[in-house]
Amino acid sequence: MGSITVVSFLAPSLRVAAISQKGEKVLKTISQGDAQRLREFFREVGYEDKNLYEKGYRLQLPSSRMRNTARLLDRVREPSLLHLLLRLFLLNAPQDAAACADVIPLWFTELALSCGLLRRDGEKFTSEVTLFPADGFLAVCDPPARIDAQDPEAVLWPNPTTKLLANFTIRCHSRATLDLGTGNAMQAVSAAGHSDQVVATDLNPRAVEYAKFTARLNGIENIECLTGDGFAPVAGRKFDLITSNPPFFIRPSHAFLFCDNPMDLDQLCRRFVKEAPEHLHEGGYFQLLCEWAVIRGQSMHERVTEWMQNTGCDAWVIKGHVQDLSEYAQELISRTRSSPDGDAELYASYMEYYRSRNVEAIQDGAIAMRKRSGRNWILIEELSDIPKGPFGESVQEMFRARDFLDSHASEEQMLAAKLRLAPHARLERFFQSTKGRWQPTALNLRLTKGLPFFIGVQPEVAEFLGACDGNKTLGELVASFARGVDAPLEKVQSECLGVSRRLLEHGFLLGD
Repeated sequence: MGSITVVSFLAPSLRVAAISQKGEKVLKTISQGDAQRLREFFREVGYEDKNLYEKGYRLQLPSSRMRNTARLLDRVREPSLLHLLLRLFLLNAPQDAAACADVIPLWFTELALSCGLLRRDGEKFTSEVTLFPADGFLAVCDPPARIDAQDPEAVLWPNPTTKLLANFTIRCHSRATLDLGTGNAMQAVSAAGHSDQVVATDLNPRAVEYAKFTARLNGIENIECLTGDGFAPVAGRKFDLITSNPPFFIRPSHAFLFCDNPMDLDQLCRRFVKEAPEHLHEGGYFQLLCEWAVIRGQSMHERVTEWMQNTGCDAWVIKGHVQDLSEYAQELISRTRSSPDGDAELYASYMEYYRSRNVEAIQDGAIAMRKRSGRNWILIEELSDIPKGPFGESVQEMFRARDFLDSHASEEQMLAAKLRLAPHARLERFFQSTKGRWQPTALNLRLTKGLPFFIGVQPEVAEFLGACDGNKTLGELVASFARGVDAPLEKVQSECLGVSRRLLEHGFLLGD
């Protein structure tokens, strides 16, 4: 799965002229009509992620660590309206007001000044916020200067974990969806398309303020934004879907609300797992990105399994990378501090924190839970790779597969089932050059959509699976297969049932 730690970019050379005091309201509410004018203006100019990627922009933000400020400014040096907007709202570089007046329509400047997107400092225009294009939307977030200034209420822009949670999310119709710890609100905005109502909550008041503006700017009116800790803002309410990319960093420092929390080690993630079920409708899903501590003398499976016991939910845990403590500490320090001053003392405090709690490593991963009456199950798996695109449908199919297996627990039930090969299952044959000729060496059955599962199969098994088209029962296919290989039916049946259950569980076979 790759590390899911948050990336931050710091650039003192592009610090905004004046950072608002803590708690000061930056943005003012705009009407739906004004939001539509702004949205259409940015779209017409080409201030969209798709257009910018096509033009070769990588949507990087200035970073003192990467020393990319000069390069990013150079990329937008040519005079054009799009370049000027990128300098203002993506790179947050102050611009000459007179030069802006020659290029930017007067109505836009007046509206941006009135709502707080722009401010005037003498002869310069400066953007108070970053407008980050992502997945066809514009996310309102803070400039990197706020992290550089160690502002605890900094609102981070869309980052790799934002994308990972979006891809992980089950996108079926939801009567009510909760985005727990909304941050830059991209998850809430995405969920609005398949939800009747979305509630976006955050402990950070500025994140909630930005979320409201982001929703209105993108023309989305079915998002309710609330401020508060954890599930407190939605006490007594239930949802079909709850998603969360919480502040899961495991460290003694509590510098930023977007990545830190005051609970010891991984206890915030445990708390959310324990509390989420009471806010789910029957059949509702809770999906969480998380990190947890690997403790000396304690099984990793035992630790994370305890989180989900007695919750009334089925649970699927996807393990990612196990991260070395020294590298983890160094990474967190470098990502959230612009100056190396004090690094030695800070690193020592991190390692002492881990050692005093017998932490051996940090595990990252993702959890999907489904509220269901009856006897629940917990499945823990490790994936070698995570898909680059959406795989929420595969997550939901996995839960359906477990339902099918539970309802076909006996041999008789399975043999009466009609199975079909998944439409995105592909058979791969591998060859090796031997004595000047290509010789077949292996067959793999692989899923080309969703989760990247694959399994090695024998030619006879591949032929058997190819016959699974949903027209004949598994018992009929097994009997035919046994005759074809001239093997005892009892032995073939036992092996085919085992293979079929395994392939059903991982989505290669589908049950009606």
